[in-house]
Amino acid sequence: MADRMKLRIVLVSWAFIIFGACLFVRFLYLQIYTGGKLGDLSDRQSANVQEINAERGFIYDSKGRELAVSVEVPSIYAITYQVKDPQGTAEKLAGILNIDRMEILKKFASGKNFVWIERKAEYSLGKRIKTLKLPGIGVVLETKRFYPKGALCAHALGFVNIDDKGCEGLELFFNEYLAGKNGRLVSVKDAKGREVVSGEVTYEAPVNGDNLVLTIDEGVQSIAEEELNTIYEQYHAKEATAIVMNPATGEILALTNRPNYDPNNFKDYPLAALKNRAVSVQYEPGSTFKSVTMAAAFSEKVINENDYIDCENGKWEVYAHIIKDHLKYGVMNFRDVIANSSNIGTAKVGVLLGKDRLFKYARNFGFGDKTGITLGGELKGLLRAPEKWSGLSVYTIAFGQEVSATPLQVASLYATIANKGKLMQPMIVKAVKSKDGKLVKEFLPREVRQAVSPQVAERMVKVLRSVVETGTGKEAGLPGLSIAGKTGTSQKIDPLTKKYSASKYVASFAGFAPVNNPKLVILVVVDEPDKVYYGGSVAAPAVGKIAKRALRYLEKKDNYDLVKAD
Repeated sequence: MADRMKLRIVLVSWAFIIFGACLFVRFLYLQIYTGGKLGDLSDRQSANVQEINAERGFIYDSKGRELAVSVEVPSIYAITYQVKDPQGTAEKLAGILNIDRMEILKKFASGKNFVWIERKAEYSLGKRIKTLKLPGIGVVLETKRFYPKGALCAHALGFVNIDDKGCEGLELFFNEYLAGKNGRLVSVKDAKGREVVSGEVTYEAPVNGDNLVLTIDEGVQSIAEEELNTIYEQYHAKEATAIVMNPATGEILALTNRPNYDPNNFKDYPLAALKNRAVSVQYEPGSTFKSVTMAAAFSEKVINENDYIDCENGKWEVYAHIIKDHLKYGVMNFRDVIANSSNIGTAKVGVLLGKDRLFKYARNFGFGDKTGITLGGELKGLLRAPEKWSGLSVYTIAFGQEVSATPLQVASLYATIANKGKLMQPMIVKAVKSKDGKLVKEFLPREVRQAVSPQVAERMVKVLRSVVETGTGKEAGLPGLSIAGKTGTSQKIDPLTKKYSASKYVASFAGFAPVNNPKLVILVVVDEPDKVYYGGSVAAPAVGKIAKRALRYLEKKDNYDLVKAD
């Protein structure tokens, strides 16, 4: 009996040993041979996450007026396993949303648990669908970007895509602040990537973004846009730009381009209309660059206002190249050389300066560098180092050829002159604030350098005033307006011949007012105006009108009534 019990114990023990060995072998097999596969399947069991956009921060002008806001709109989704009548449901949704019924049915049959039917629909449509209480169909509120002023200030603001991500302008540059933190709709997938039918959809609320406060003034912006649009259409121009700045601070009060677009419907416009040419296009500034030569000449004492220069009766050959003036000028003092915009007279001053000194002052005014404005796509222009200049370069660069700049760089040049020679960094954003009004980031006026002395700048202001009083900028003058500035008429390079075109020009005028205490610097650039192409005739009148209207507007506390022209 005892032997039989011992045998039974031994057999049971061996059974446990063999069973344990089998388990151990199976464990090794699973761990070594199929462990990676099982791990992959485990990893594939995950959440299906649909992001719900946070309320994007608002963008305000300098006086707190809304330029970009976010509004709540309904988005319609389906939990497909809960849709009891796909045909009937699709038909009802298609009738309300005005989309193809078959497209909705394809989404129902996609094999996914969660599908979007329509993102960011009209509020009334979402309300109608919610009232129907269709099984499996849900409505969630998302935010949609809305620009209440339409096309006003479009190129500075930029726009966002369907997922509320900034794509151009300030919307892109400050996307990190504006975007906030998105919420989520979460459903569970099984190990094979299929959404779990019994899984619940959970909702995590988004965190709202911060607001921007701009230097832009909606009233000044409206005035600039109206006047720019007038000449853009009048001269059937290819493109046009207007910039209004506060010279003392570098603040941009207005920035606009033509062609324009409405950021609410940006997809309806060609890519060319979306480009912010104020910072993303460079052109030869022509005679507006002569102020750099004048600044260098006064600073280096190579000539003064009353020294005479022979302007060669309008035609001068240098290095087998003919330099021409628009009129046959003879001997004039330097003040009149600038006032009448003589290329020949200015070229002779360039020779007196030499390439190194001319280059130095161009750099002092910021040419060849980005301004540092908080807008994407800014170009730095072209200003070659003196060792790369030809023998002719010192002549032509003196009057604005062989150099390129953005409109903002040219506006900054005249802001520096108006600001007693002090170059300020252009700025377009004052502050970033949280939704509850707390300061997140502040932007203060920043002095870059003293480009020329206050005494030189004062002398330049007097010469630039004579441009309007007696020279090529007369059409900028208006009764009751004290304004100074400089005309520019530059030939464009023909892309085929690589030579200056005889028919395509850029007309411009840069000015500031009032002369004795400048409050505004205004630049208008018109690309390829039709028939009339002189800066003094095309751009100068627009600058004068913007200056007069904007100054009147800014002088009044309740100033909306002064937006209209006289």
